[in-house]
Amino acid sequence: MRILITDLNIKLDGHKFGYVSNLLKYMKALSTENEYFILTNHSKEFKLASDKSNIKIISTTEEQQAVILSQKHYFQKSAEEWKIINHECNKNQINHLVLMELDPYQVEIGKKKTSFSIAGIWFRPYARMQKEGPGLKNQIVFWRTILQKKLTIKWALLNKNLKKVFILNDEAMPNWLDSQRFFYLPDPYFEYKTIENFDLREKHNIPKENLILLQFGNMDERKNNENILAALNNIDEDLAQKISLIIVGKFKDGYLEKIKNLIPYNSKYQTIIKDEFVSDDEMESTFIQSDVILRMNINFFGSSGIVGQAANHNKPCIVSDSGVMAEQVEKYKLGKIIDPYDINAIKETIIYYLQNPSSRKIDGSYYRQTHDLQAFGSTLLRI
Repeated sequence: MRILITDLNIKLDGHKFGYVSNLLKYMKALSTENEYFILTNHSKEFKLASDKSNIKIISTTEEQQAVILSQKHYFQKSAEEWKIINHECNKNQINHLVLMELDPYQVEIGKKKTSFSIAGIWFRPYARMQKEGPGLKNQIVFWRTILQKKLTIKWALLNKNLKKVFILNDEAMPNWLDSQRFFYLPDPYFEYKTIENFDLREKHNIPKENLILLQFGNMDERKNNENILAALNNIDEDLAQKISLIIVGKFKDGYLEKIKNLIPYNSKYQTIIKDEFVSDDEMESTFIQSDVILRMNINFFGSSGIVGQAANHNKPCIVSDSGVMAEQVEKYKLGKIIDPYDINAIKETIIYYLQNPSSRKIDGSYYRQTHDLQAFGSTLLRI
């Protein structure tokens, strides 16, 4: 069996490289007669390599990448990428294609039946979406989005060779949708090396007794920093001075200034902001030495790898009360679930962890058993 795995939109600012590089690690350990091809976008930011004879790494050329980047519209860019993917599949006589992100190619997949079977991860399904706020305009936008997403995936499924549509960490949704081609896929945690002699408290002058809250990832309004800071601003000074908030991740243009303006100049709590993408080893070291991980996203109903990283180190999460994250945290007892708009609830939950040090360690072993690289790789590559 000849299998091609592809992601043509890898950047070092999120989960994408982690998925592909760890899947490569999984495949290297397999004893199989299958031949694997990994196709990525051309980039100087990352490099994949394999010394296994049955695993070949290929990437787009500079010329192909230039054509892709020159496209002004989403669907045109996706069409150019699909041409390259289809070409590589035919050139290498691929039997099965695995799309690490299915979403961009739904229209192209539905246009014509392929000579190879297809499986892909659907990152933005519609079944859990909720309306953003009151009013007729929000209701119209909501239903229009639902309709667009529903019609697009139905169009893709017209290609009978689209065999599996994977949904990360959502055990319920495949049963809600009217097709036998939707499947649950465990969202894995990944293990990385740590930085030798790394001391988070020393690095940022954090007092020994302080509670460390970690907010990690690409920073925009969905991360709900506004309500988190509002909650911290309402905590009594004698408690606030024992709290350190670390925000790590690349900020959306203009968003950093907005957040800084929400922090009073005389605030008693400590705020550390690192506006950049950090390496895997720094991420791992930071998670290990933080106390509580924040994931109170707004208008977000899917899976988050941050919950898995926290579980891997037995760190509790505070997550939003809707969507897959809430169900995972409840099922595996990974932390607290709250309304992300309820500033008082955020405040009281932070105080709870501050005043109850023993609560800052959870048992993530059950989650780890079912969400490791083996569970992810074997499910994704099973044909």
